[in-house]
Amino acid sequence: MILSSAAQMLNGSGGSGLPWLPNGATAFLDFVNGHYYAGGASQAVGALLGAGFDPDAISGSGMLISFANGNLPKAIGDLLTDIAAALPAGCTVLLDMDFINEPYGFVMFIGDNTNWNTSSDGITIAADDTTYDAHTLNIGTALTGTGVHKLALTLNRDVGGGNYEYAWCADGAAALTTTKAYAASWTVDSVWIGSDGVDADQQLDTVYIRSITLYPALDPADLPALTA
Repeated sequence: MILSSAAQMLNGSGGSGLPWLPNGATAFLDFVNGHYYAGGASQAVGALLGAGFDPDAISGSGMLISFANGNLPKAIGDLLTDIAAALPAGCTVLLDMDFINEPYGFVMFIGDNTNWNTSSDGITIAADDTTYDAHTLNIGTALTGTGVHKLALTLNRDVGGGNYEYAWCADGAAALTTTKAYAASWTVDSVWIGSDGVDADQQLDTVYIRSITLYPALDPADLPALTA
């Protein structure tokens, strides 16, 4: 049987010798099972998340982010390096989340400065809004309903002619796409997970992040299989 590229990614270890690493993944945070990979190697989670990160927020349900627990992680070390290299080249981010409350707040912010307030450019992935940047990017919709949502985004995929494709796909539905005549070529300074790095009222509201996977840019046709 010939598997699609997305199915292959879900099926194996990507040639790394790590059976839990999705094929093709360049970074992987599996909070449910305690597996963390970046920089080409398995690592401790504390080497990849810092700032307001609280390791006690991780359990068998995932990593809890809520207004009550103060867990506001930021990518550091090899995870930040991998994302900073991946965005200009084009990448796909897969987020597996279990919402206890109705989806709300920043799922991820990738900025060119310390946080959302100080960045002149950046990409905001929001649970209750579209995915947007500081220019004209506006793609996707709000997630609705409690429970598990899987969200995949392809960012800055070079499709030729000076054009770059973005795609947004949730819960196995067909991907939404848009093409922009500019690249996300700015230097990545910060990557916040579950917040914008500055406004506590904009963080995720009681959600377990089960896993985050980073891939090279995938074709939008592959995203429904990743999010099903």
